[in-house]
Amino acid sequence: MNASSRIAIIGAGITGPTLGISLAKLGYEVDIFEAYEGRVEEAGSFLNLAPNGRAVLSRLGVADHVLAAGYRSSAITFSNHKDRRLATNPETTTNIMRGSLSAGLREAASLAGVRIHEGKRLVDLNSTGSQHWKIVFADGTSSQAEIVLGCDGVHSATRSLLMPEASTPSYTGVVGSGGRSLINDSEILGDGKFHMFFGLRGFFGYQVIEPGVVYWFENHNEVNEPTFKELAQVSDEDWTSRLAVRHDCDPNVISRILRASVKNVGRWPVYQVPPLTTWHCGSAAVLGDAAHAVAPHLGQGASLGMEDAYELALAIHSRNNIADAFTAFEESRSKRIASVSKQAQQTGSVMTPSRWILRLMRDLMLPLAIKQQVRRGSQAYDYSPSPWPDLPG
Repeated sequence: MNASSRIAIIGAGITGPTLGISLAKLGYEVDIFEAYEGRVEEAGSFLNLAPNGRAVLSRLGVADHVLAAGYRSSAITFSNHKDRRLATNPETTTNIMRGSLSAGLREAASLAGVRIHEGKRLVDLNSTGSQHWKIVFADGTSSQAEIVLGCDGVHSATRSLLMPEASTPSYTGVVGSGGRSLINDSEILGDGKFHMFFGLRGFFGYQVIEPGVVYWFENHNEVNEPTFKELAQVSDEDWTSRLAVRHDCDPNVISRILRASVKNVGRWPVYQVPPLTTWHCGSAAVLGDAAHAVAPHLGQGASLGMEDAYELALAIHSRNNIADAFTAFEESRSKRIASVSKQAQQTGSVMTPSRWILRLMRDLMLPLAIKQQVRRGSQAYDYSPSPWPDLPG
C-alpha cells in the first residue's frame, strides 16, 4: 500500500488510537474522528487489561507511557459464594480506568503524528469513486479519505452504514457495573491480586489498588433489557445498595465494598456482536468490537481490539492493495476470534448457575480447568504479535 494514502479512523476509544499509532509508525497519514467531546479521563469504569493487550503496546513501544496510570495485578483468584478458594491464575494483568487508557493511547497517537478530531459523530459515509470516501458528521462538516476504518464499538455507525444487512448487537441478558470504593486500609488488605467471586446471584471482582482504594466490578443476569437511560436514572447510592442486597448471601467483603463505593458508578447493559461474515466493503472496514464484540466474561474486548489494530496495520503495510490486506487480515483473525468467543461463552455459562448441583460441578471442575490453562498457556492470552517490519531510517 502507498504510504501517502490518507486513512480515516472512526472512534478514539481503545482500538482506534492503537490502530492510529501502528499506522503512523509505518508511515501513513492518519486522522481519527471521535464523537465524544468531554474529558476522556472521566469516561467509563475500569478494565483489567490482559497480557495480550499489553504485548501489543510493548511491541509498539508505548506500554510504559500508556499504562502509567494503571495498577499491576499479580494473579487472579476465583472463589465461590462460600468464600472457598477454587483456583488461582498467575497471569499478570493491569487494572486501569478505561478513560485513562484511552487518554494515554490518544497522547501516544498524537506524538506519533496522528491528528485527532473530537466532536465528530459519523452520520453518513459515501463512496465518491475508486477507493475514495466522503465522511459526513453530525455537525455538518465532512472529510475525505482513501481508506476508512471503523473502530467505533458495539453500536458501530460505521458498520451500520457500510453493511446495513450485518448482524446487529444482541443483549446478552447481563447488566454490568463498576466503580471505586474508599475503605479503611485495615479492613481490606491489599495483596496485589484481583479477586473474583461466583456469587449466588451475581459475579463480583475487586482489587485493592492502593491502601484504602478498591476497584470493583459486578455482573448479574437481567431478563428484561434495560436501556442506558433507565440505568442512568438510578442514583449511585441506590444502585450499589441494590447490588449489596443481591450479594447478601455471599462473602461479607462484597457488600462492604459496594456500600463504600463513591461516585461515579458506571453501569451498562452488555451486548455482543457475532463475528461478521465479512468485515470490509471496498476500501472501508470495521474491527474490534464493531466487527466481533465477544461476551465479556474473559475481559478480552480491549485486548482483542488492540490485536486487531496491530495486525491490520501490518496487513495494510505488507500488501499491494487494500482488498488483499483486508482479506488477509480477516483470514488471520477469524480463528483467533472464534476461539476466544467460544471460551467466553463457556465461562459465562458457569458463572451463576441457579441449581446447587451445577454449582458443585463448577466448583469441582474449575481448579482442574485453570491448572490446565496455566500449563498450556491461557487460550485467551496466547497471542504473540506478528514481527514488526524493518523500516528505512
